[in-house]
Amino acid sequence: MYKVVLVDDENAIRQGLKAIVDWRRHGFEVIGEAGNGREALLRHQELKPDLMVMDVRMPGMDGLQVIEEIRKNDKECQFIILSGHADFSYAKRAISWGVNAYLLKPVDTDEFEAELDRICGVLREASGSLQKTEQTSAQQLADQIVSLLMYEEGHHTAMEPPKEPELDWRSYRVMLLKMHPPLGSHANGRAEVRRKLAERFESSGTGIVFDVEPFVGILLNERALIELQAISMYLDLEESLLGLNGGFSAAAGDPVHQLADISLSYSQAVRLLKEEFLFRGERTVILKRPPLNFAANGARDGEPTGPDINALADKLFYALDIGSKDAVRRILDEGGQSIAAYDGAEQAMKTAVSQWISLALTKLSKTSDTAFTAVQDALSVIAEIYEQPDLRSLRKMLEVRLLGLTERISTFSSESAVKQILDFVERHYAESLKLETLAELFNYNSGYLGKMFKSFTGDTFHNYLDKVRIRNAKHLLADGLKVHQVAARVGYANADYFHLKFKKYLGESPSRYKMKPTKTTSG
Repeated sequence: MYKVVLVDDENAIRQGLKAIVDWRRHGFEVIGEAGNGREALLRHQELKPDLMVMDVRMPGMDGLQVIEEIRKNDKECQFIILSGHADFSYAKRAISWGVNAYLLKPVDTDEFEAELDRICGVLREASGSLQKTEQTSAQQLADQIVSLLMYEEGHHTAMEPPKEPELDWRSYRVMLLKMHPPLGSHANGRAEVRRKLAERFESSGTGIVFDVEPFVGILLNERALIELQAISMYLDLEESLLGLNGGFSAAAGDPVHQLADISLSYSQAVRLLKEEFLFRGERTVILKRPPLNFAANGARDGEPTGPDINALADKLFYALDIGSKDAVRRILDEGGQSIAAYDGAEQAMKTAVSQWISLALTKLSKTSDTAFTAVQDALSVIAEIYEQPDLRSLRKMLEVRLLGLTERISTFSSESAVKQILDFVERHYAESLKLETLAELFNYNSGYLGKMFKSFTGDTFHNYLDKVRIRNAKHLLADGLKVHQVAARVGYANADYFHLKFKKYLGESPSRYKMKPTKTTSG
């Protein structure tokens, strides 16, 4: 599709043109609008349209002044002038600046669409680099593109670089399609895909279709795609492949200005398609990676170092254990982004996610008989991870399954957050608990939660946690366990540190306490 910008100081006229003209049937799509001459110059610079439909009389800078300015740098853009007056002087100036048509308002739709057909032919002839030389066929061009890509990628044995295709475009952009079964499962299917794409791109002179396993590629004679155009391009591809039994994913690298650099665009498209799992199901040509939280996975020097699966599993375990659905949702988002930031390839993501969920469920199963039974019934979620077609489906499936699990084992109530935290500490005192972790889990600011906790208990969180640990340590010492065993059981990795804490709160060492013939283990 050729790109169009509508320029008129009356919004009603711009919207009317968009509504009454069947732009796509004539090979065009409207990608932008401008309400005055200055804005028209900005839209031209930003969008690089093939055609501008321009009102003559506008405040500040009229249409012909805009065209005169554009012609200083762009000799190829086409123009249709709209005017409310049959002014010969305007028409004469318009012709001098290479305007394609001078039409009077109100616009006659048939006349306007006839001009679109004529201009479409002009554009095809101008960009018809496929016909630049009678000796070079489309297939020869495709073969030359593949040879150039393979040479630049290092897959070659020839001493001399291959001959470059005879193209003279303003920019080159590689778009790759990965065909989903059954389209890409046999040679005939791929040949039919190439034929249909050639009908769309090669016949209009906007691209050359080539085949480079496992992709079908298109070298685009296009300006830089913007997001809306990426969606439009995908829908155009979908329409071109209508009737074929199968789907596709598509990605485009950045545009380059030299044929020798198309391997850069190709490599970018390949990298994006390797991570199609992140995008699959979205009806757009992939132009860039989605924004991901690289800070969540310990990025160093700008590069992700890998997700901390154990830390993610702890967070998810805690959220499931307290039965907080909001926390489960939040941690699923954090974990998914952290894993995708490191490696967005489908198999890598599914493997990491299955490890994450398995570890969290294993921890949860050990908390109670009820949790054990519920987790056993939910273990099929691991197999379901590998059945999901894309990241969005995976995220939705995990949320449904895990929220269902929380409902079976939930102890969540309307009690205050501090009471829930106290109950949580009683069940998890032996683990590496931090106020910051609990604040995130219960969706509080850590400073505010600390003040609220002290107001309720009279202790800081750390002091309270120490007291719970020492209380339980007394029971374990009374049962005859050794001091280093008790230290580990109540959450102190260092026995000396446990010794200091025990003495701080009870006034004597754990060894001395253990040696007493009568022990008071309450309180």
